[in-house]
This record gives sequence, C-alpha cells and structure tokens, in this order.
Amino acid sequence: MAVYLHEIVDVVPTRAADYLDGIGRHQGEQRRARGEKNTMLGLWMGLAATGPFPVAINLWENRTWQRQAEAMESQFEPRRQNAELKNWWLSNLDLRRGGFDRLIESTDWTADVATLRARGSTARLFVHQIVRTGGDRVDEYLAALGREGVPALEGAGASLVCGYRVCLRDDEALVLVGLHDGAALGRLLAAWHTEDDSRLARWRQREDSWVRHKDTLLLRPRHFLSSPWHD
Repeated sequence: MAVYLHEIVDVVPTRAADYLDGIGRHQGEQRRARGEKNTMLGLWMGLAATGPFPVAINLWENRTWQRQAEAMESQFEPRRQNAELKNWWLSNLDLRRGGFDRLIESTDWTADVATLRARGSTARLFVHQIVRTGGDRVDEYLAALGREGVPALEGAGASLVCGYRVCLRDDEALVLVGLHDGAALGRLLAAWHTEDDSRLARWRQREDSWVRHKDTLLLRPRHFLSSPWHD
C-alpha cells in the first residue's frame, strides 16, 4: 500500500489551469532535483454542473508514512522548511483561495503511479467520489468494491478504477473512475441509473450495504501520470 496526499483546492475563477501548471512545475522540478521518480498521479479541473466550482484536484504519491511525515515536518519545523516551496506558495496567492487536504492509503488492488504509467491509460474523463460509509465499515466497502465493483464498472466501460482509504477518519473512502471519453461516461451513467438486471445494477444495490453518502465530481485532467515537468 502507498500513501498519497489528496487535495481539493478552491481556485480563483479562470485560473485553474495556471494553478495546476504552477504546482505541477514546482513539484516536478523539486522531485528531479532530489533525484526522485515521478509521483504525480494527476492534476484535474472539476467540471461545472457536477459540483462546486471552480475547483482543482491534486493527487500525489508519497509511498511511505516516513516520507509523508518528512513532508509534513517541513511545514512546522523552521529548520526543515523548504524555502523554494515557501516562495512558490506566497507568489501564487492570486491563484487559490483555500482547500481541503486528505491523507489516503491505496487498497491492495489499486496500482501505484509507476505501474499505471507502465500500463498506460486511455482515460480522458474521471468520476471522483468521496464515499462515506456507516460506522467503521470503510474497509469492508473497499474490499467489496475491489472484488465486485471493479469488474462491474469495467464491464460497463470504465478504463480505470482506483480505491483509497482516507486516513485519520474511519468512514471515508476515495474512488476514482477513469473513462475514455464522454460517450463512455454517458453509457456508464445510463447503465447505473436505468438498468435493473446487470452486473453493474447488482453492484449498485450491494454497495447500499455500506454507503451512506457520496460527493461526486466529474473531472478533466490537466495532467495525468505525466507532465512537461515529470519524466
């Protein structure tokens, strides 16, 4: 399992692409300077009519809790602060207004960044869901999603399905579904909302055993698995 930083960023209207390019360039150049491999899963923009806007989504892989702890320490320990990051942060205050971060862990059936890059992906649209379960049943839900939900979604046209457990909480998961194009999205939504006797319909009914609420947002990638600043 790998550790990730998931960020929902409230961006200034018309500046989402500028923000995502700026953070992509900063993160990519910093990783290269340290001799580290590409750890960017994706940088996305939320599509209006599907949720709050304007919004940007960042998802970075940090691999281990030790690496994540070091990144967090640089925020509050003066001797560990990254001067370049501080300068970037202060010089881009005109691009963003706030946001919400989550630390997440991948499931054992979700591929890491290196594996996804090696496989390649045709996904051009993404369904992004924050899923809330009842009680502390998030692990049960994610296990069932990998066992039953992923085959059902792929059978309905999804080209990528990833699942993550939200850390520091006991009732949240993040699900990311990639689709090739708008037509694939239309077919998936039509099947989800109208079919009554299919593998996807059976999964839709099954997930009600765990799911109490979903926040769903449709995303288009600014950069996915690669960028001009990531190898």
